[in-house]
Amino acid sequence: MRFKQILMACVCLLALPATSGAQRTPAVHDLKATPATVHRGFFDPLLKPVLTIDSGDIVRLETVSGNPRWYEKLGVPKEKIPAELYAAFEGVQGDGRGDHTLNGPIAIRNAEPGDMLEIRIRSVDVRLPIAGQGFVPNRGLLPEDFPYEKSRVTWIDVARRVVQFAPGIEIPARPFWGVIGVAPPSSMGRVSSGPPNVFGGNLDNPDLGAGSTLYLPVHIPGALLSIGDGHAVQGRGEVSLSAVETSLKGEIQVLLHKRHRLRWPRAETATHYITMGLDSDLDEAVKIATREMLDLLVETKGLSREDAYLLASAAMDLVVTQVVDGTKGIHAMMPKAIFQK
Repeated sequence: MRFKQILMACVCLLALPATSGAQRTPAVHDLKATPATVHRGFFDPLLKPVLTIDSGDIVRLETVSGNPRWYEKLGVPKEKIPAELYAAFEGVQGDGRGDHTLNGPIAIRNAEPGDMLEIRIRSVDVRLPIAGQGFVPNRGLLPEDFPYEKSRVTWIDVARRVVQFAPGIEIPARPFWGVIGVAPPSSMGRVSSGPPNVFGGNLDNPDLGAGSTLYLPVHIPGALLSIGDGHAVQGRGEVSLSAVETSLKGEIQVLLHKRHRLRWPRAETATHYITMGLDSDLDEAVKIATREMLDLLVETKGLSREDAYLLASAAMDLVVTQVVDGTKGIHAMMPKAIFQK
């Protein structure tokens, strides 16, 4: 089915008719972060799922970021560190912060290579008052300026949804999960969750908050979706290597679209269509994101590729997503309001 037909039928970009999940009342699942339900720092096509759902089901998530021993190392009294963190990090060796503690993987029944997942972020919010930030040598955008390590604890007023960065500096929370990804193709084997890729992963895209939708290609049976790396707020670029890393809660709904192949992750918000480019070379990432947007416009709006190129030059914004994960990210944003149909 062409994207133009999808838009006419569903009003929502890429919202193809899903499998049988659309014909029944969605089941609701709870997936909290415990030693039995998380994996840390990788994606793997051989990882066993901790939850299996049907297309259309809703998953209520509680994710964790912040090894309590990391906070203890920085002088935070044990009584100020939430008990949930001690429980989730039970048995973990070392005192690294543990940002990429990922819930999952979640298997989606009947998902096969060549299909597509539609992941609706129904809600996402901060849930614990403690967060971490820092930078390390030889990483981040300015390693020559900061050839040493610095870590800091940042506190959040959860009720007010405000990050209390320093006296006189408060940042409104804009929470989102930095990592949302499926298992990579079997040929890639186990991969680090640091660099994003065709499977999504560490996209670090602040536009993927509540109300957004992410579309990911399926590479193996079941898809194996994992989510984590909670950010209370992040600037575009994430220049020091870390956002305000914290524990989040929220809901997603996952729909499976059969026989619809994507090359790269795509997304949409209430106001924009989004395509993504991922490459170690920022110029190449720009080209990927732009070509993906041209494809989207040809598929959904019936434009010639030449006219899509001209429209992109007139109306599309290119945004630096992040520049610090090895694989750099660009996302292209096309406003929905310019289209009359």
